[in-house]
Amino acid sequence: MIKFKNIFALAKPYTSRLINFFSFNLLTAMFNVVSIALIIPFLELIFYGDKASLSPVEMTSDPNTWMTYLNYIMSAKIMELGKQMALIYFSVGIVIAFFLKNAALYLAFYNLAYVRSAVVRDIREHIYNHLLKLPLSYFNKEKRGDTMSRFTNDVKEVEWSLLGVVELYFKHPLSILIPLVVLFMMSYQLTLFVIIVLPLSGFLISRIGKKLKNAAQAGQEKLSEVLSHLEESLHGIKIIKAFSAIKDKQEKFKTLNDDHFKQMVRLNRKELLASPMSEFMASIVLSSILIYSGSLILSENSSLPPSVLIGYIAIFSQLIPPAKGISEAFFRLKKGAASMGRINEILDKDEEKDTLGDKNITFNKSILFDNVSFGYTNDALVLKQINLEINKGDTIALVGPSGGGKSTLIDLIPRFHELTSGRIIIDGKDIAQLDLSTLRSMMGIVTQDAILFNDTAANNIRMGDVYMSGDQLLQAAKVANAHAFISDMKAGYNTNMGEKGTNLSGGQRQRMSIARAIAKEPPILILDEATSALDTESEKMVQDAIDKVMQNRTSIVIAHRLSTIQKADKIVVLDKGKITEQGTHDELMQNNGIYKKLVDLQTFE
Repeated sequence: MIKFKNIFALAKPYTSRLINFFSFNLLTAMFNVVSIALIIPFLELIFYGDKASLSPVEMTSDPNTWMTYLNYIMSAKIMELGKQMALIYFSVGIVIAFFLKNAALYLAFYNLAYVRSAVVRDIREHIYNHLLKLPLSYFNKEKRGDTMSRFTNDVKEVEWSLLGVVELYFKHPLSILIPLVVLFMMSYQLTLFVIIVLPLSGFLISRIGKKLKNAAQAGQEKLSEVLSHLEESLHGIKIIKAFSAIKDKQEKFKTLNDDHFKQMVRLNRKELLASPMSEFMASIVLSSILIYSGSLILSENSSLPPSVLIGYIAIFSQLIPPAKGISEAFFRLKKGAASMGRINEILDKDEEKDTLGDKNITFNKSILFDNVSFGYTNDALVLKQINLEINKGDTIALVGPSGGGKSTLIDLIPRFHELTSGRIIIDGKDIAQLDLSTLRSMMGIVTQDAILFNDTAANNIRMGDVYMSGDQLLQAAKVANAHAFISDMKAGYNTNMGEKGTNLSGGQRQRMSIARAIAKEPPILILDEATSALDTESEKMVQDAIDKVMQNRTSIVIAHRLSTIQKADKIVVLDKGKITEQGTHDELMQNNGIYKKLVDLQTFE
């Protein structure tokens, strides 16, 4: 979990950049005050006329005399140079002060840009790395659109919130503190009055912020629904067109999009209220200052000259932008906290259980299912008391009606799911006690949907094994009947397969996935209906490849066409989560059970 109170822990590697940001903001605040303070001597001359009206003062340890001494020195310089020349000098000084202020401001944000982008990069990497370690059950339950929304839009909100938080701690306090110190030097009575009045505006702004967090979270949830529907529509566009469901999908999207629109209107209205509210409150504070300062000036024993009052108000006006910035940062923080909460819902999910198990795994004897039961929830078991032995070198075929638990059964061997009860044992070792990565390295898996990545043919076959030799890669492609069509491509094995392998036909994609499964020469091969989605010609080529790769390997096959598994050493019939029959093809045909009925049905097709 990432919490905002620990947000600076993420920025710790970039401490030097934050120090630079702080330092340049300090310079910005100082130059900002100086640029305004240069105006006060001119005001002194306007009110007092000439130097004679200004009594000489000395610099003492009393801060109250510092401003008076500075004004005297600058006014004396004006009288020495002459008003016209002094005007030129101080005008140039003001320009230089503003230039230095804005140069320091740019350098401050120059460093902040790096920290902001780096921390967001780290958060995205943290989320992605965690997603890859989550069990398959998470992806079966969660919508991909919702996950994408959290990865993109919620992270973007966190980025803006991070920007606000950094400014809240490293910029705005300096922009307020330094002018405030100067204001204290000019009139401690007036400044104390300001400090008393300002918290009232902060209280009103915080009341709005409490409602903003809930609105922001609701807005992100509505957006995730929109993205989920979009992703689902793009994935099933062929079905939508085939069943003339375009209008229906358009209406559903319009409903979801309108709900998101209404939620965002409410959110934006609340968010946009921050700036005018803070500015309105600042005007109340400013008016209060004018009333109070006026009473001070009009009093007989006033120590606040009119010229200083004007300068005071000018410097005080510089407190308004950072005060507004604090309120806006506060609102960003509320929105970011809502998005961070949604991100943490992913990060709080438990990763796959990977104990520090035995890495010295061999497969020389058998895989044993010992009274195995499994359910995706505690209420309903998908597999019930499975007892099955798979000897090394055997070909085992899993058949049965749809929903019988065949795919779930083979998913348990590489520990895609943890057992509800029972054990799976390889050569006497419980797989729950084995190192997860080492266990899976023993297996080559081919799924019904041939999943390829937007990468080269070579990298799709190599699949992360950068040390795989070229001969090993080529041999795998040849055995899978993939070498010929890969070689015919423009760039051969360096040809990019496109997103999800769209540059290949269905049969070619499946042969690529077979090549990937056997490239590392795994002792156990798992085939999950690898030919069910192919046309007859493609199926024959893929089946030829499968027949070759199954030689001298322990193979577990889920069969769609029963004619392809008649030579299996053992055929296991699964129905409603239980093994109802097992034996060779001839034995099961004589039993006159479920298997024979399935064969007869396909014979008459």
